[in-house]
Amino acid sequence: MSGGLRARGVSVALGGRPILNGVDLDAAPGALTAIVGPNGSGKTTLLRALAGLTAASGEIRAGGVELRSLAPPARAQRVAYLPQTSKLDAMLGVREVVALGRYAARPRSFLHTRADDGAVAHALERVGIPELAGRAYPELSGGQKRLVLLARALATGASTLLLDEPTASLDVKNALELFALLASLASDGYTLVVVLHDLDDVQRHAGHAVLLDAGCARAAGAPRAASFIAAAERTYGVSLVPADRLGFRLRPGEPGGEHGP
Repeated sequence: MSGGLRARGVSVALGGRPILNGVDLDAAPGALTAIVGPNGSGKTTLLRALAGLTAASGEIRAGGVELRSLAPPARAQRVAYLPQTSKLDAMLGVREVVALGRYAARPRSFLHTRADDGAVAHALERVGIPELAGRAYPELSGGQKRLVLLARALATGASTLLLDEPTASLDVKNALELFALLASLASDGYTLVVVLHDLDDVQRHAGHAVLLDAGCARAAGAPRAASFIAAAERTYGVSLVPADRLGFRLRPGEPGGEHGP
């Protein structure tokens, strides 16, 4: 995989009200880039703009290609978006939900091919849920549904994944397992851009971060850097607490345990 995601001067106005104002973002393959900021700072709006789901001005390129020059199926083969919550409630099987991701590869055909079947099976295996293939999607837990939607994104063949608060409402073990899976995908060369709410998660799991406030980027860089921490303290009105506190990690032998903090 190659490429990465580059955005320059992204601005969004909704109902005549500015939501984002000239935001830049650089996300490299092989790393998790976090979008962070207080509630209402524009995090989800930026992610949706990067996915082409919200009208925006500025420049957004994936692998050097301007995304807005592409038709939706071609864009979906480069960038896949995972919302925080999904409205999908049809009584579909897990395999059928993941297969929806193949539409990007064959937008003019509804006939499944052997390549489609292979891509779906690989995606389910990659996120660690092949045993769910025959289950009904609406009957799954919230955490299982999130993995199915991630598998659907992988089935598109996109090398850039945009995830909106993927660990929201997950318990600590499922959240750690998901972060381990994202780290594994990054090691495979995927470009990951993730909206995160918890600054501790940003510090632990992100290699790069963009800090938003009132629709503007206040800082960008390594989340452990002194300059980024100072900007976060000013933005949130909090103080950094040293890391001598209670924490959790996956046990050795658990799925993804080798990626625990």
